[in-house]
Amino acid sequence: MPMLNYTYSHPSTFILLGIPGLEAAHVWLSILFCTVYIITLLGNCTILLIIKTEPSLHQPMFYLLCVLSAVDLGLSTATVPRMLGIFWFNFREISFGGCLTQMFFIHTFTGMESAVLLAMAFDRYVAICNPLRYTVILAKKRIALIGLVTILKPGVLIFPLVFLVDRLPFCRTSVLAHAYCEHMGIAKLACADIRANGEYDLFLVYLLVIDLIMIFLSYVRILQAIFQLPSKDSCLKALSTCGSHMAVMFIFYTPVLFSYLTHRFGQQIPRSAHILVASFHILMPPMLNPVIYGVRAKEIRERVLRIFPRERATYFCICTATITLEPGHTQEVRGMYSQGNVLFCLSVGHLLPYSMSDSNKTDFTNPSTFILQGIPGLEAAHVWISIPFCSMYTIAILGNFTILFIVKMEPGLHGPMYYFLCMLAVNDLVMSTSTLPKTLSIFWFNSREIDFSACLTQMYFIHCFSVMESGILMTMAFDRYVAICHPLRYSTTLTNPVVAQFGLAVVLRGSMLILPFPLLARRWPYCRTNIIPEPFCSHIVVVKLACADTRISSYYGLFVLFCVMGLDVIFITVSYIQILRAIFRLPTKDARLKTLGTCGSHLCTILAFYIPGLFSSLMYRFGPNVAVHFHVLIANMFLLLPPMLNPIIYGVRTRQIRDRLLWLFTHKGT
Repeated sequence: MPMLNYTYSHPSTFILLGIPGLEAAHVWLSILFCTVYIITLLGNCTILLIIKTEPSLHQPMFYLLCVLSAVDLGLSTATVPRMLGIFWFNFREISFGGCLTQMFFIHTFTGMESAVLLAMAFDRYVAICNPLRYTVILAKKRIALIGLVTILKPGVLIFPLVFLVDRLPFCRTSVLAHAYCEHMGIAKLACADIRANGEYDLFLVYLLVIDLIMIFLSYVRILQAIFQLPSKDSCLKALSTCGSHMAVMFIFYTPVLFSYLTHRFGQQIPRSAHILVASFHILMPPMLNPVIYGVRAKEIRERVLRIFPRERATYFCICTATITLEPGHTQEVRGMYSQGNVLFCLSVGHLLPYSMSDSNKTDFTNPSTFILQGIPGLEAAHVWISIPFCSMYTIAILGNFTILFIVKMEPGLHGPMYYFLCMLAVNDLVMSTSTLPKTLSIFWFNSREIDFSACLTQMYFIHCFSVMESGILMTMAFDRYVAICHPLRYSTTLTNPVVAQFGLAVVLRGSMLILPFPLLARRWPYCRTNIIPEPFCSHIVVVKLACADTRISSYYGLFVLFCVMGLDVIFITVSYIQILRAIFRLPTKDARLKTLGTCGSHLCTILAFYIPGLFSSLMYRFGPNVAVHFHVLIANMFLLLPPMLNPIIYGVRTRQIRDRLLWLFTHKGT
């Protein structure tokens, strides 16, 4: 059997291991990798389509951006489909010729990307330091020449790598501890002197470093020119122009150099960490480049927004108002229509102008609808923001349903901890579904209106299931406390009826405590505006629109925050203090590590839920100077991250769930 791993010339095939040490997590990693690849394809194809169809974008900077998008598509497509084949179908074999071809394309596209970034830095240098000569220096012929050199130079430089590997005999093993074929990984399998390979590889890295130094010098000159500009607005505009380029360069060069240095000087770094960083270099720049340029480049952003037409918002409020028509005469009208900054009260047969200042004096009842703004200040980026939001929601749906399915189908998982995990999965599904579909409809279809009753219903579900999640996390902490501190009494303490009682108590507590939120919100009059600066209805934001003394709502909200969720946090903290004390009393290091691993997933879930939740709640009340869009993004993370991360954390950290999931994909035991 050992002879199968040894060859004395070129092996017919190599065996790709994927990510050694994380084989059990391959299926979970594939979700992330597949999502990133889809975003890469959509983003870069969109950039190419927009620049091709928009004549105003036929400029040097955008031509270079097209080259960057094409290179990113090639780099990701050369690796990710093969990696997904390993993760999903266990397709680990790759022919010797196929491996060399993949190696050639990976290193060639990496060199091309470095060359394109250098060309873009030169473009920015000319545009900012020599703006009057920009069109002369970067004429179309010169741009075509730069593009040609960018493509041909890396290909010519990388071609010798194929011959350097092809000449080597392989007599050790054909197992490549990587997810794809790269030069030094293959060369290290050879049973011959590979110093020529190492020295040529070092030469190629020096060329990348030279590109980086030239980019750095270009931006030093650019920054000098920027800070000599007379006005602050000009400085900020010029810095904004360069900001996207600098972000792209940082994302590209950092993992490339880290991966190279790890090959030579990082023998102590875990192989899985090395491969993940190398994969980061393959995955992240192609995904982030179109997002960064799409958000930062005004011309591309405006073109994308034209693809998703946005109708001018019309705001309606049902109200009863008494207005003065002329001195001594008044008329009662019902209904109000607002467009732009002018309000009109509607009366039978009359359309009477009505100023905004007057509207604040009207006696509003409950508005018929609210207008959800989405993320104020980032409206132009809504389409781009929707991509990660939709991806996270999809992962949350798939992950939580997978948890429910596995626990239901596997009799060995019918225990208290997994029942609580099912409660958490159901809670996460409802909490994310109560907000994300509406948020995405705002981002994609400009569907901003929400009925007053629907807004209160959404508010109730958001806060109700947030309190329920806190209660479930508290019961899970109690479950771990009993399992570790009183293991002999675990089965008698947490019987099925007791688990059912815990679940019922959590549901009733959340339902009853949050019920006053919509009841109090319904009784307030609203006479300011019906515009909510968020993509969903949260309690304190809706209450702030009321024109009455709403202190009772604020005080009750603080009571729920500190006396309910705060007590949950204290109880969880005390439980884990007792758990850690019990863990560190265990006699062996292995037992301590195993027990800590059992609790690690719970601690990760608790942190992912409480940190953004408490931060968001406190900013509502005590952070008036915090940027609105930053606050709204944090609030969305509170509703998005826990439902997405919980099934991933428990799927990766819990051996029974992980084994069952792997069995579903491989149809054999692990």
